[in-house]
Amino acid sequence: MEKIRLAAARCIKGRLQPPCRACEDVCPAGAFRWGVPHPDLCIECGLCTAVCPAAAVETRLDYAAKLTAVVAADASSVRLACAKSAPDSMLPCLGFLTRGILWAIASQKEVQLDIGSCRACLPAVHAHLAREAAAVDVVLAAAGRAPLRLLDAEPAAREYSRRDFFRRFRDVAKEKFGQGDAAGGAGESAAAGAHDVGPADRMACGAVAGERAGAASAEADRELPPDAAGMGQDSMHPALTAFSAPAWAFAHGAQPAAVHADLALYSGCNACGFCVRLCPHGALAAEIEGEDFVLAFTPQLCTACGLCTARCPKSALRLAASPTAKRWRIPLPRCESCGAPFRPIGASKVCRACMEK
Repeated sequence: MEKIRLAAARCIKGRLQPPCRACEDVCPAGAFRWGVPHPDLCIECGLCTAVCPAAAVETRLDYAAKLTAVVAADASSVRLACAKSAPDSMLPCLGFLTRGILWAIASQKEVQLDIGSCRACLPAVHAHLAREAAAVDVVLAAAGRAPLRLLDAEPAAREYSRRDFFRRFRDVAKEKFGQGDAAGGAGESAAAGAHDVGPADRMACGAVAGERAGAASAEADRELPPDAAGMGQDSMHPALTAFSAPAWAFAHGAQPAAVHADLALYSGCNACGFCVRLCPHGALAAEIEGEDFVLAFTPQLCTACGLCTARCPKSALRLAASPTAKRWRIPLPRCESCGAPFRPIGASKVCRACMEK
C-alpha cells in the first residue's frame, strides 16, 4: 500500500504564484519532486502534513485519532514522544505537530515535548519542533502560563560488553545460517525421497493438499469482514486520510493567539464571497443578514496560505498581525439595472435576474 498521496482537488500549488512547494521544501527524504509524491521514498515523518496549508497530503497514519487518544488521557500533563523515545507511545513520529496543536494542548494541560531522539534520527523534525515550541513558549509567557517542558537531551548510547557483542553475533549467525542450513537439508531430503513416490501416491497427495488449501481459503473468508471476503488484497488496507492540524486544534479548544495568522479587510470588498469558496480550512464564512453581507473570520483555522489575498478580485484582503475573531458587515451592492441588493459574481454590477433577461 502506498504511504502518501497528494489530493489534487485540495492542493493549491497551481493557484498561487509562485507555486506552493511547502511539502517539497520540508521533506527530508525527497519524497516530493516537482509537486509529485514518491511513496517509495516516504519515511512517514509527518512534516509534509504539518506544513501543507490545505491538508492536501494524505497518509496511511491516522494522526487525528492517535493524537486524540494521547491527549484524552485523564491527567494534568501530556507527554508527546515518538515510539523511539517511548516504546509505548502511539505516535510513530512527531513531525506532524504544529504550533497550533501545541498551543491547543498547552493552554489546557502541561506539555512535555520529547525531541531528544529527533536530533540524531531526523534533524529536520528536530529543527521543526524546536521552532514550533519556541513560538508557543512566547504565547504562553504572554498569557502567564508555564512554558513547554522541552526534553531535548540526547539519549545515552547503550554500552555493550564484549560478551554481549559475541552473544548477539552468535544469535545473528544462527538466524542467518543455522535455519537456512536446516531448511536446505530438509529440502534436499524431501527432494531425494520424492523420487521414490509413485504416480498414484503423488495424485493422492495432490488431492489432499487441494482439499486442505480449499478448507483454509474458506476459513479465511469466514474470518474476513463481509466487505473484504472474496476481494483483492488492496481492499483490506485502510484508506489514506488527510490530517488538518488547524481543524484538530480548533476542535480541541484552541483560542486565538499569536501562533495563528490574522486577516484584515480593506475598503473595496463587493461581497462576492469568492474568498469563502477558496479557503481550504473554512477560516472564512459568510451569510446574508438583511441587506448586508457578513464575513466571519476564525484565525484558529487560518494557515496563512495567502489564497484569499492573492485571488480576491478587489484586493480587499491582507494578512495581518494580532489575530482575533472578526465579523465584517459589508452592505450588499445594488444592481445597476433594477436597483435590488445582490451578491455579485466576481466584479459584475448587474444581478443574475437582470443578466438572464
